[in-house]
Amino acid sequence: MSAIVFGQGNRIQDQNLFDVKSGMIEYKIDGKTKGTKILWWDDFGRLQYEQTTTSTKLMGITTKDDKLVVRTKEWLYQINLLEKTGTKMKIDKMMEIPETIDASMNDQQLKQLGEDIMEGFDAKELSTEVILGRSCQVMEVGKLNSKHWSYKKIPLKMEINMGGFLGISIEEAIKFEENISIPASQFTVPNGIEIIDMSDFMNFGEINSNGQ
Repeated sequence: MSAIVFGQGNRIQDQNLFDVKSGMIEYKIDGKTKGTKILWWDDFGRLQYEQTTTSTKLMGITTKDDKLVVRTKEWLYQINLLEKTGTKMKIDKMMEIPETIDASMNDQQLKQLGEDIMEGFDAKELSTEVILGRSCQVMEVGKLNSKHWSYKKIPLKMEINMGGFLGISIEEAIKFEENISIPASQFTVPNGIEIIDMSDFMNFGEINSNGQ
């Protein structure tokens, strides 16, 4: 589940990804694509381990996926566990463009940018709803035909109307533990994965395969 975050005028360097220091969430995925997802995080989201295992059946053909996203202080890894391949990119490289925009605007301009983005996506905040005993802000995004439930910046539910025979896709938290102790080893890439460094590609126009 990708949380949709619209700027509210806060400086990037001052922001936590989540407003809960650490935790673990299990999600159920339903619709044409069915499966599960588990998210572990620490340091307010600066460390993340998210595994999504799904099965999609369309026109009699079943496709299985097992994807992993690992975020460390330095790298973001995106891994296909079935193919044992993946990519990595430096976090600071990914943040160069938003940080440049952030540095060029004052707080009022950043707030206005956030409002403009919300208007462009036809996004609006609705009432609050409770999921797993936690009060969530509900946001509807018209241009994406979706609704998002978030608790302290953490996505707990998402509904997307895919249209036609694809119908509605739902991803919802079914278990939530917050402010728990998580070992550093949780945020490591499994052995045996061939990793391509996309940072090298951005810097030099070529891709170097150097392992992890």
